Amino acid sequence: MKIVIDPTRCQGHGTCAALLAEYIEMDKWHFPILNRNQLSESHLEAAKKAVQLCPELAIKIIED
Repeated sequence: MKIVIDPTRCQGHGTCAALLAEYIEMDKWHFPILNRNQLSESHLEAAKKAVQLCPELAIKIIED
């Protein structure tokens, strides 16, 4: 599974980076940068929570 962020929807709230620090860091304008997008099984629950809590619905988990 992969995590993807739609940059056209993202408003830089940072919720995703707080929940998935292993995958996402914030740039100097507070927008997310994916360090890697292949989700490990151990991070799947955190990724699902990031998807649910994104106020702009900019994060998705997709099947490979």
